[in-house]
Amino acid sequence: MKDLVLLYMIISPSEEKKYVKVLNKYKVHFKTVMHGTGTASSSILEYFGLDEIDKTIIISVVPKIMSKHILMDMHKKDKIYEPGKGIAFTVPLSSSTKYMLDMYNDFSLEDIKMKEANKHLIVTISNEGYAESIMSAAKKAGATGGTTINGRGLETEKVIKILGISIEPEKDIVLILASDDKKNDIMNEIVDKCGLKTRGAGICFSLPVDHVVGLSEEIE
Repeated sequence: MKDLVLLYMIISPSEEKKYVKVLNKYKVHFKTVMHGTGTASSSILEYFGLDEIDKTIIISVVPKIMSKHILMDMHKKDKIYEPGKGIAFTVPLSSSTKYMLDMYNDFSLEDIKMKEANKHLIVTISNEGYAESIMSAAKKAGATGGTTINGRGLETEKVIKILGISIEPEKDIVLILASDDKKNDIMNEIVDKCGLKTRGAGICFSLPVDHVVGLSEEIE
């Protein structure tokens, strides 16, 4: 059975068509495109030469071996590590439907060696309007930036009564890529400032990241 991963691309909107072509080259069957906002500070944006904070987020489900080839293409051929292009990384899946696995039965690629990322994707879901507070708390603990996506909650009245808090239907979803040594500090700071016991009513969790490109030191 082939291991599947979630492949995240957080890129400049101007790079969207280019990276969709990369996915199409490998016949990636499952692609979802969303739009978000970068939350890096002005100094970080200036350092990396970014002239826009709008972001395109592309999430795909691909075999792990295929994801390595896609990431290497993005690194070597498209030079994603250059200022203003973006970042891409993979998160392992614990299980999937057989249909998704069967869609990739005909692919054949040799495995390639990539350095383990030792990073985590921190996901915070809060009431709308708290993204800046979340990032402010995260930066206090060492985060350099993140990406915000707007969403909508589907909580029931029963859940709201059990929690005893006011949960707004509109949501801010903040994605932060953090190193292993800073993950806990960042999450603790976010929960303290914007957790369930605050007006932000945020929940925070992390996912392990296998491999990442967009940071040149992550490639062997």
